[in-house]
Amino acid sequence: MNDLTFALRQLRKAPGFTIVAVATLALGIMAVTAMYSVLYAVVLDPFPYRDVDRLMSVSSSLSGGGYYSTDQFVELAKRNTVFEGTIASTISDVFWTGEGDPQRLRGNIGTYNTFQVMGVPPLIGRIYGPADSSPESPAVVVLGYRFWQRQFGGATNVLGRQLRLNGRIRTVVGVMPKRFMWRGADVYLPIILDHGRSEEGVQWVHLLGRLKPGVTRAQAEADLRPILLDLKKQEPSASSEPMQVRLLSFKETFPSDIRNNLWILFCSVGLLLLIACANVSNLLLSKAGARQREMAIRASLGASRARLIRQLLVESLVLAGVGGVLGVGLAYGSVQAVLSLVPPGTIPDESEICLNTPVMLFALAVSVITSVVFGLAPALHACVSDLAHSLREGGRGLSGSSRQALLRNGLVVCEVALSLILLVGAGLMIRTFQALESINPGFRTDRLLAMRIPFSDTRYPSAERKIAFLDQLEERVRALPGVAAVGFNTQALPMWGWALPMKVVGSPVDDGRRVSLQQVNAGYANAFGIKVLQGRFIDSIDVSGKRRVAVVNETFAKLKLGSESPLGHIVEFPSGKDMTFEIVGVVKDTVRFDSSRQRMPEMYVPFSVLGVADWMVTLTQEEPASMTRAVLSQVYGLDKEQPVTQVQTIQKVMDDEVYAAPKFNLALFSVFGLLGLTLAAIGIYGVMSNTVAQQTHEIGVRMAIGASPREVGKMVLKRGARLLFLGVGVGAIGGVIAAHLMIRLIWNVSPFDPVGFVVVALVLVVVGVLACAWPAFRASRIHPIEALRYE
Repeated sequence: MNDLTFALRQLRKAPGFTIVAVATLALGIMAVTAMYSVLYAVVLDPFPYRDVDRLMSVSSSLSGGGYYSTDQFVELAKRNTVFEGTIASTISDVFWTGEGDPQRLRGNIGTYNTFQVMGVPPLIGRIYGPADSSPESPAVVVLGYRFWQRQFGGATNVLGRQLRLNGRIRTVVGVMPKRFMWRGADVYLPIILDHGRSEEGVQWVHLLGRLKPGVTRAQAEADLRPILLDLKKQEPSASSEPMQVRLLSFKETFPSDIRNNLWILFCSVGLLLLIACANVSNLLLSKAGARQREMAIRASLGASRARLIRQLLVESLVLAGVGGVLGVGLAYGSVQAVLSLVPPGTIPDESEICLNTPVMLFALAVSVITSVVFGLAPALHACVSDLAHSLREGGRGLSGSSRQALLRNGLVVCEVALSLILLVGAGLMIRTFQALESINPGFRTDRLLAMRIPFSDTRYPSAERKIAFLDQLEERVRALPGVAAVGFNTQALPMWGWALPMKVVGSPVDDGRRVSLQQVNAGYANAFGIKVLQGRFIDSIDVSGKRRVAVVNETFAKLKLGSESPLGHIVEFPSGKDMTFEIVGVVKDTVRFDSSRQRMPEMYVPFSVLGVADWMVTLTQEEPASMTRAVLSQVYGLDKEQPVTQVQTIQKVMDDEVYAAPKFNLALFSVFGLLGLTLAAIGIYGVMSNTVAQQTHEIGVRMAIGASPREVGKMVLKRGARLLFLGVGVGAIGGVIAAHLMIRLIWNVSPFDPVGFVVVALVLVVVGVLACAWPAFRASRIHPIEALRYE
């Protein structure tokens, strides 16, 4: 308590020092706490389910992403001996009709034991279970929390309400808690799975099992392998590859798309915190030099070295404690700012990002550790063992020693190096974003309105019904004033599509890569402005006649046919079905905005062949958003119970799906880089100011024997520049390592971009020189007589 009282008194006596030190620490602790809260909620503990590490999905050579046919699931559930509970689920469109405009809901359709295996009780009401599975039981539904809040305002009287879902009346029996967002569903519908039986149109399901206590992954994989081998023998189209079985934990099955980004950003804020620690350590070193005489007197009166170090570390702990409290307060506000930048759909729906107990404990631990990191070196330096030397130095009025100067200079070099690493990251993000914005994607993004028209299998059971609806819809929308073209596909952007294996008949150069299949109408190329290079695009006769013709892109022609002209060649799907297409045209590539930087082979076919297109894109002559109501009215005019979802402009799709992640990285790296640069500049300024103060006598002597003010200022600038260039040299090595680690975050830019490295190094040097300018000017203004008299 005596140490604490003395520490508070010391800090109160030096308010300028205290404010700068606390503010510096608060910035570092704020950044690292805010990023840890996101990392904890998104990567470390995103799911609220009971004993989540024992929930496993089964990936095998028989499945695609852990999905199995309903019959295969029944066999796996019955015959395995390693799971204490096995559930099937699938995300499907659920259509809510009978109350206002028809709505498409995100439905999780699964087995009756879903909630028991997941281990989460309902918020209100009850969950469904085996008792609801008898034919005499009424049909039930459980609501997701967000849907309940959005549609019913959180009213508890929703229990017992009847909803018409997929044409069937179901009674609401419960609402799940806020964080129970299993597959991000609005509604949870139960189904019974048995051999040869399918409900709600479900044919493929995702398998999830809870391992029995004591069962390892290896044991479970060994138990499941013979079952899967047996099922593979019953599948005539199964590949001849050896059976591979792998269990994936829940976190591995449903990871965040930005988990790697978050780890890199967390390491970046760690660097920022180190810069803050180095800065405060420099401040304490300047105080330690002035307090050496005080420490020597205390030691001469009997204080041990450990006792003195403890006292100084308590002062550091007080600084870190105050900085930690302020940093956590700032982090509370900054978390919301970070959340506003997170790309949509990239984090688990269950994640709840907030300053919870684990995050607060982390902030406390960080505060304690930083107090030791920045306080230990000054404490050890102040508590010297040579009492006579310390008293003599203090008596002469000097505020430091060569050892202290070496340590402080070393800390500045570290600050500069760490700041350069942060700036390299920010520079790479800036260059990546510039590359994204400057590139021509190969299709138009302006004046396009996109919407999804999800067809219900009960209302539109055949492909012919869907095709007829879209044909009529195209005719009606094209007739609207202000509409220039209408396109259909299975997704919003032409760079996406089903990746399927296909080959060119008779081609010796086919590389075997999967092809992105686009299922389009005749107006698709006009709507997106896709340029035809050879032959022609799909026309209305191809669509109405369901002709097996195809248009391929440049990459397809190059990879599948080499130098041959693709026109007239036949493409086939090796799927056991009679699916062959004749190539009639070649179009310009569209760009895939991903880290692979590879152009994917693409093939456009008439949507009427398969009849699964459900996206419509409308090219307008004016602002596309203003046409929304007019286009929607055409859909409802054909079928008043047909829902329309995801109505947005293509530019909005690009912003959310393409530019959002680079913007997130750019914003955070830029903030961290600027903070690091600021702290490094403050550190440089502090060291040079302290150097000038320590060398007042030396400067006076130099000027007394003829040195000009300009030469004195130049001397100070040269000393600062040496520290800067040494820090830049060390930081360049760290920057190369950091750039290599960031390779997944950049696009169309070399991670070792010399221009970027040179620019950030110049920025750092210029800022550092400016930080040295005032101490240099102050040194040049020292009057030799005053300096010598002071000494």
